[in-house]
Amino acid sequence: MNTGSEKAHTVRVGDLSLICHIRGRGPLCFVHPGGPGLSGDYLRMPLLERRLTMVYLEPVGTGGSSRLPAGATYDLETYADHLDAVIADLSDVPVLVLGHGHGGFVAQNLALRRPDRTAGLILYATAPVADEHTRAAAREKLRQYALAHADRTDAEAMIAAFDRPAGRWVHESTARLWQILPAYFADYWRRRTEFAHLLGALPCWPRPATDFDLRGALPSISAPTIVVAGVHDFAFGPESAEMLRSAIPEAVLAEFSDSGHFAHLEEAERFSHVVLEFALRVCGGVPGRPRRPSELALTGRHDARWW
Repeated sequence: MNTGSEKAHTVRVGDLSLICHIRGRGPLCFVHPGGPGLSGDYLRMPLLERRLTMVYLEPVGTGGSSRLPAGATYDLETYADHLDAVIADLSDVPVLVLGHGHGGFVAQNLALRRPDRTAGLILYATAPVADEHTRAAAREKLRQYALAHADRTDAEAMIAAFDRPAGRWVHESTARLWQILPAYFADYWRRRTEFAHLLGALPCWPRPATDFDLRGALPSISAPTIVVAGVHDFAFGPESAEMLRSAIPEAVLAEFSDSGHFAHLEEAERFSHVVLEFALRVCGGVPGRPRRPSELALTGRHDARWW
């Protein structure tokens, strides 16, 4: 695949239609957004499109993609099956897979179930486990953030939004997201002119999150892996990233000291450099030619001198 312009593409999975947007040129990198239920628009990465063909997926139940029929479950296996189908439709060789937040859960699931699909894994602002304990820890960090910024935000409303179910309708889950969104940045208020456009422009569909724990399976991931984390991410920060790095064989970790959940926006140039360096080392600059982890000069935590 080599395209210098945007191209919308539809993949049929049974009776469902899955929409993806293809931008850039170079080795294929499939991008799964977070949420679950977030519009993938926020995850656009123009700097990476200069050297990679980025395939941005609209997961089932979001954007222009189909909704699941009544009674079907929006679970990790379903999302991973759909990502697998999109990859198979566009490539007959292993590809790079980037998953952000909940999309990182999906990417891990795919790498475990279909290692033949994954040339390299980019686990961005994500974790290997989601349960009552991790939600409680995220809530406490959010509470601390809200109290520290009580002069700029309604702390009680922010915590109440976190505790509130997503609801049944797009406007309900979107309103909930907007109330919490500033906390996902390292310093939203100082840089609000850069990020305020997301408030009012980032829809979220009410898709339920499910508990999971992949920690015991992570040593089975064979794809070269980079874990990307923002130091100020209240949801999936350095602790979550270290769990992934230490469990996945030969995985490496890149931390972003001036970022929260959105390093691709908060530190866009360094983020693109880190990811592109990894991607081109994995693929050798050519899609379909992934290198073995032993061939990569990547072990442990990234040396900052690399960048």
